Amino acid sequence: MLKKILYTTSLKANIIANFAGNGWSALIGIIFVPLYLKYIGAEGYGLIGIFASLQVVLSLLDSGLSTTLNKEMARMNATPGNEQRMRNLVKTLGNIYWIMALAAGFIALCLSPLLANYWVQPKELSTQTVTYAFILLSVSMVFQFPTSFYSGGLLGLQRQVMLNLNRVFFATLKSAGALLVLIFISRSILAFFCWTLFVSVLQAFSMKISLWRSLPASPSAPVYDKSELKNIWRFAAGMLGISLTAVLLTQVDKIILSKVLSLEQFGYYTVACTLGLMIYQIIGPLSQSYFPRFSALTGLNRGEELKNIFHQGCQLVSVLVLPATFVLCFFSKELIFIWTHNAETVENTWLVASVYAVGTGFNGLLNIPYQLTLAHGWTKLGFYQNIFFLCLMIPLTICFSLNYGALGGAISWAVVNVLYFSITPSLIFNRLLKGEKLHWYLYDCIIPLGVSFTMVYLARYFIPFGAIRPYVLQLGILTVVGMITVGATLLFTKSLRQNLLLMLQKKRRPQNGI
Repeated sequence: MLKKILYTTSLKANIIANFAGNGWSALIGIIFVPLYLKYIGAEGYGLIGIFASLQVVLSLLDSGLSTTLNKEMARMNATPGNEQRMRNLVKTLGNIYWIMALAAGFIALCLSPLLANYWVQPKELSTQTVTYAFILLSVSMVFQFPTSFYSGGLLGLQRQVMLNLNRVFFATLKSAGALLVLIFISRSILAFFCWTLFVSVLQAFSMKISLWRSLPASPSAPVYDKSELKNIWRFAAGMLGISLTAVLLTQVDKIILSKVLSLEQFGYYTVACTLGLMIYQIIGPLSQSYFPRFSALTGLNRGEELKNIFHQGCQLVSVLVLPATFVLCFFSKELIFIWTHNAETVENTWLVASVYAVGTGFNGLLNIPYQLTLAHGWTKLGFYQNIFFLCLMIPLTICFSLNYGALGGAISWAVVNVLYFSITPSLIFNRLLKGEKLHWYLYDCIIPLGVSFTMVYLARYFIPFGAIRPYVLQLGILTVVGMITVGATLLFTKSLRQNLLLMLQKKRRPQNGI
């Protein structure tokens, strides 16, 4: 029974598993971030934020190989006779990936003293401590990159249940273990990063074993095969371009603000972004579930089925993402206080988190269409649009941050993503799924957006949250508001509503026949 659950490829099971895994990771973050702030302070957490940005920048060395592996595993697994090729591909790309991981770690190691001496602005932490922290995280990054690669393979095989059990275990081990280290061993930021390194090593090799055990058996041992590189190099090169520009696009605000702001204020900005980016915990499970299905259907040339699943996925994103976006936007002050119980943190983060959440929400609406372009191997669009928005975001971020500080970074992120939502869909639907643009805008996005906004705004206007105590009651009310908003939005999404009615009818039929 357990083996059947671990190896299931059901779309519903994968979506549930991805939500469980990402939801647990989000919950872990919500619970432990305030505790980390208590033990290592805003400067320590700002240090984590700076290195997280550096890690994402260096991840461009990934070259899109994890996404390439995801796509190819889904395509090959849809038809029999590709067992040996699948194992050869994992062997080939895996060797390349480990070399790139070592290169990324080496670059980060070389940058560590420079960042500690010339980039960050610590007040309480010594330069030596900051340097050692960056060195530890540089080594840790070598093992974090392969984890992403092997995850891509499991996603392509649609082994999301197995993948998310692994994620849940190691997320818990990393966060809870780090807290225990801080409480019982040392409150040093270096002790925190030592534990992070230890868990990263364990997780990398665990993911590697899981992927190899999930691959179909073949009579011959896997070998490094250059011919597989010839088949995928165009898509991988396109993903390299997208990775490079996307990394810069999503991290440019943090790179600029880490220089403009003090380390303490940047720590607060990192906390605000952490809350605003929680929306990706909803988007991620859906894209991880739909992309391999899109890739398989594209390879099998099932256009009508692809169109139906596409609209289903877009509406599901709207139903779940938009209520969360507006709850974060309208109730960020309450949520941050419930989260941190720190008035100073609330004052420095609530407005930034609200604006950042809006940008993330609009970005999320384009995620499923973006996955569709990748499933068709169309990487030029993502590359050129990222260059365009990057050229726009850099001057916007500099201008806004110099005038509005941390809030300026959030404003630039929101402006760029609203433009992204306005411009890019026309390009996608003119080439893929022609004639579906109006349906997507109206039924998949605009109507759900209007319903979600109205419901949450009414809750903000009529419910006197300032007079409600204790704060756990506020959290309960906000949860109910979110659930009611999800339900109301669901009623206005045609495809999901029809699928839900069909599911209910199927469940009732056996009972009526008894």
